[in-house]
Amino acid sequence: MTKRTLSIVLVLGLIVALGLSGAGVSTKVHAEESQPRLISVTGEASMQVKPDMATVSFGVETNAPTAAEAQQTNSRAMDAVVRALLAVGIAREDIQTSNFSLYPVYEWRGEKPEQKQVLVGYRCNNTVVAKIRDIARIGEAIDRAVAAGATNIGGISFGLQDPEPLKTQLLAQAVIDARSKAETMAKAAGVTITGVYRISGGWASVEEGRGRLLAGVEGTFTPVEPGLVTIRASVQADFTF
Repeated sequence: MTKRTLSIVLVLGLIVALGLSGAGVSTKVHAEESQPRLISVTGEASMQVKPDMATVSFGVETNAPTAAEAQQTNSRAMDAVVRALLAVGIAREDIQTSNFSLYPVYEWRGEKPEQKQVLVGYRCNNTVVAKIRDIARIGEAIDRAVAAGATNIGGISFGLQDPEPLKTQLLAQAVIDARSKAETMAKAAGVTITGVYRISGGWASVEEGRGRLLAGVEGTFTPVEPGLVTIRASVQADFTF
């Protein structure tokens, strides 16, 4: 290969190398410019409203020398409790068994170190959860259930029969809150929001309220304070600027 030919090859190689290098830089710059500039925020909204329904658990516990007797006695008592709940206007489909158990009961007998466990009988527990759609009758339902044979009352919680309209309303408010936050941040940074890039993670939920049994007045049903229930909504949003 002559010196002139070698020089031409070297020059051509250098040109190709520079061209490829320039193409790489151009591609990198283009990729960086194509990435959107985003302000990411979380929008939130909440409200408190009066509940329009409650759930209450009613339990019956019975003890007897035999398992059959404990179970049969419990069944009669629970049947009376359910009939009492139906009598105050609770629908049968709103009453559901949540727990049933039947087990032997032992006691330690004798003097140490000769003590041993002795079977002394059987215990049966049955619990139903009732959905009470007329809050004004909660106290009456409790009193009538106890009179019918309920031995345990608990798990009082309050909620909404149809929370979906309020949840939808709060989701919209959460989006408005997200936009407001993004515009505040953009203004502080000296830029302007140009659009919505993405909205995700939207959810809304009802936080059940816990009721309180109040001191009653003789001749009246057990008073219950329902309080308020809280509904919350949240969204994740990315805005371009």
